[in-house]
Amino acid sequence: MQAGITLIEILVVMSLIALVVASASMGFRALLKSDLRTSASKMAATMRYLFDRASTTGKVHRMVLDMDQGRYWAEVSEDRFLMDGGRETAETRQRLLEKLNKEAEDAKKRAEARLGLDEMQARYRPEEFRPKRAQFNTFREMVVKPVVLKGNTVITDVFTPRLAEPLTSGRGYIYFFPLGMSEAAIVHLADKKRETQYSLVIHPLTGRVRIKNTYVEPPLQQQVDDEGKEILP
Repeated sequence: MQAGITLIEILVVMSLIALVVASASMGFRALLKSDLRTSASKMAATMRYLFDRASTTGKVHRMVLDMDQGRYWAEVSEDRFLMDGGRETAETRQRLLEKLNKEAEDAKKRAEARLGLDEMQARYRPEEFRPKRAQFNTFREMVVKPVVLKGNTVITDVFTPRLAEPLTSGRGYIYFFPLGMSEAAIVHLADKKRETQYSLVIHPLTGRVRIKNTYVEPPLQQQVDDEGKEILP
């Protein structure tokens, strides 16, 4: 006599399959959250290191956050660096890019013009004074290597007081200055589905980085510290 499968046996098998799928799904989500927490902790440690490094070396450092490529790295400048005044917008960034391209083109033309002069003429030829723009180079300390974010983690946006609104694409910069100061900044990390979000909030005077497992709204109008207290003018 051929044995058949009862309805109860089918239900038991389906329940076991559902339990295995649910467990695997929960484990996968836990793994994604673990990657996100690890990325947030590692980025916060890099920020604190750059704050201390700028203080001890007397050089301006900056963290470069490439939101399109999901990576970040550190740079340092040997030059004096002054930040532009006013709020930075997409329009001002475009104007700055056009200005830099024009400066590079003008420099190329001046170099070509000097090739037609003899050494004495080239040395004493008067030129318009042009202030030197600070140059940043990749930070070569082994402690801070370029980092590609793990797994499903993305940088959703970056905000500093010089920005009119959070930067959501391209490259964002956070500056760390000598004498123990940095930009106040908020960096948001999340998984690609935005189900879990972390906020890294930098205090400008102490270099302290607070990690919060929620989205901290950037103070676009009201200036606040990392405790959420209003900074009075």
